[in-house]
Amino acid sequence: MVLLHLVKRFENHLPQNIVVATLNHGIRRDTIQDVKLVIQYAQNCGFPVVVGTLSPKVYCDENTLRNHRRAFLLEVMDQVRADRIWTAHHADDAVETLVLRISRGAGLMGAAGPRIYEDPWAKPLLRVMSKEIAEYRTRLDIPFREDSTNLLSDYKRNKIRHELLPFWSELLGYDVMKTLYSSLMSMSVFREFVEEQGSRLLDQLTLERAPKMLKLRRKAFLSYSRSSQLVLFYLAVKSLQGEVASRGHLEDALNCVSKIRDRNFGNFVLRVYREFFVVEVL
Repeated sequence: MVLLHLVKRFENHLPQNIVVATLNHGIRRDTIQDVKLVIQYAQNCGFPVVVGTLSPKVYCDENTLRNHRRAFLLEVMDQVRADRIWTAHHADDAVETLVLRISRGAGLMGAAGPRIYEDPWAKPLLRVMSKEIAEYRTRLDIPFREDSTNLLSDYKRNKIRHELLPFWSELLGYDVMKTLYSSLMSMSVFREFVEEQGSRLLDQLTLERAPKMLKLRRKAFLSYSRSSQLVLFYLAVKSLQGEVASRGHLEDALNCVSKIRDRNFGNFVLRVYREFFVVEVL
């Protein structure tokens, strides 16, 4: 609701085709009250509203719900011909994502977390802590409803938010949320530099590019250090809007390039020839 308030406050500096979209997950009995609040506040702001609803049978886990939310918002964006999707993710969300990704073995590129802008997604509150948002909301009397599922320990994020981070802070004697966020910002700076320099090297290696395919110089690629190869291959797949499932897949891909072997990695296919190799995202 704070994001919606800010959009209204600065609407003269924003595009005119603003549309509010909200998805009823159907998990709680009172979710309809959440939807009604969004509709009422959006209409008071003078913005049209699009409402989506998930069947309770759809619910599986956090990732499934996230995918359905993203699909819904992308569909609405296409319907109303918008060019950007704004979400209300904040700094606490970014820290929780950092903890989750590190626990899964993510490196610098993966652990650095979400970006404020990654076309078509925009997260303007990403550098604002939830406490600051709550204080702003209270001061201006912005309507709000607490999602009761945020208090359940069924979700990993909730366990991190309500159990792990408070315990960690108590154990060390300081607010771990703030220090982790500071680390996250430092990691983001290094990630941006690596991506910028890596993209330049990738351009030099590229023989041919299509929306889902890259053809790269094999011998020139192998002339770089193993660490550089890992980063370059990762950036190659990401530039095609693909995903690398694990560090192990990266290592296996480099071995295939070195030994001239083809392989299907599920998310992408690698075809290797003596002079070049092709990465194709499925």
